[in-house]
Amino acid sequence: MVLLVCLLGEPPASVAGQTGAEPFNAQLTEGAKLLGEGRLLESIKVLNSAKQSAPQDARPYFYCGMALAQAGRMRDAASELGEAVRLAPEQLDYRVFQAHVLEQLKQTSAAQNALAVFQKEQMVERLDPAWLRLLADVYYRMQMMDQALKILDLWAKHDPADPRVDLYRGQAYVVKGQPDMALAAFQRSLKKSTENPQAYFEMGTILYEKNKLLPAKNALLSAVREGANNPEYLSKLASVYLAMGDADAAIESLKRVEATSPNVPVIYYILGRAYRSKGDPARAAGYMEKFQQATSAERDRQARNLEAERPIAQAQRQLDDGNPEAARALFEKALQVDPNRWEPNAYLAEMNLNSGNLRDAYPYLRKLEQLDPDSAIGNFLMARYWFKQKGYDQARLYAEKVKLSRPDNSELRALLGEIYGKLGEMQKARQEYEEAIHLAPERADLRERLRKVTGEGIRPIENPQP
Repeated sequence: MVLLVCLLGEPPASVAGQTGAEPFNAQLTEGAKLLGEGRLLESIKVLNSAKQSAPQDARPYFYCGMALAQAGRMRDAASELGEAVRLAPEQLDYRVFQAHVLEQLKQTSAAQNALAVFQKEQMVERLDPAWLRLLADVYYRMQMMDQALKILDLWAKHDPADPRVDLYRGQAYVVKGQPDMALAAFQRSLKKSTENPQAYFEMGTILYEKNKLLPAKNALLSAVREGANNPEYLSKLASVYLAMGDADAAIESLKRVEATSPNVPVIYYILGRAYRSKGDPARAAGYMEKFQQATSAERDRQARNLEAERPIAQAQRQLDDGNPEAARALFEKALQVDPNRWEPNAYLAEMNLNSGNLRDAYPYLRKLEQLDPDSAIGNFLMARYWFKQKGYDQARLYAEKVKLSRPDNSELRALLGEIYGKLGEMQKARQEYEEAIHLAPERADLRERLRKVTGEGIRPIENPQP
């Protein structure tokens, strides 16, 4: 939340060429305010209302993306941010946050594409320091250390006294395998601020690896004083105590966090070593068994993820190469490993809808609804399904739900036009088609579809938006 508050600032000037009416500006300001206060669901509701007034203004999509990311709904956040970037491709902070979310989703290639604009150095210089900080972090998480260090150099020009610059520099040097440069960076960071537990921890880790146990212990004690409940700090301190032959101190350190951090297997490993050194083989064996169980479960989880992710990536490449049947088989293989994976369910639902195979599409659509009933993609596919099934009332309900978050989607508005035409509500059908044409004036097919649904032409549109 601190990150979001720092990044929010004031709502930026309109970037989509629309003149915001007073209600829209009020909704946008209120949505951003609620987001900054951490009232995420309220913020999303207000921002979705703002979209209805100005569907081609990128800002409410961007703020919705931030709110959804903070709520942990990364896939939905990526969808909102994709809309924001589409509507305002020149808005560089949108691309940074989009890459941040895509990296969280482990979509590294997509994140790199989002950041491609920053290959030109002058583009990076247009970012404010808060966005430089996030960009450096994204590069770090993507293991692009040289790029991260360049961004940190630029951030340092804005905030030379900020201790985080050297902290992040040191972490990058650790990954690059340059411990001496990392240690010097952490020391510079601590000179700027001693309220810096991560820098103490990183420095203590390097000193421990260099077998400088006393200074390592002192650095880690400082880290623990600042971050008393951090299991990583306490585990490393316990390792130092063990190396110094003080098993009792190691056990005392870890007992404080054993009950609250059961998902940190290294705690069990160090406790096992400590009790063995104390001559208590029974307790040592018990903790080693816990360690093996925890690490085995984590390995199994990672193996299952990899087993599902590999065919998904292969299937997407098959689609790109124009081989839909090969892609279908691979998506089905991924679901055999993990039936709750969103992507293969969505792809298979859409592929079956496109081929007219409604019976096979429906189970995938139901699964999408179970996984995320608020997904714009899932609800749009369900609206298409019910329209093809001639269940026009159900189709309208799903399509109107999508409209709350995607009023800028011309294909959705055209679908709503067809739905209302089938329901005999010709005025609403005309309104939806006119809005679709307003959103995509280059598409002559939308005008033809309007004529077929209503039997009429279309009134001239004033100031069509590209």
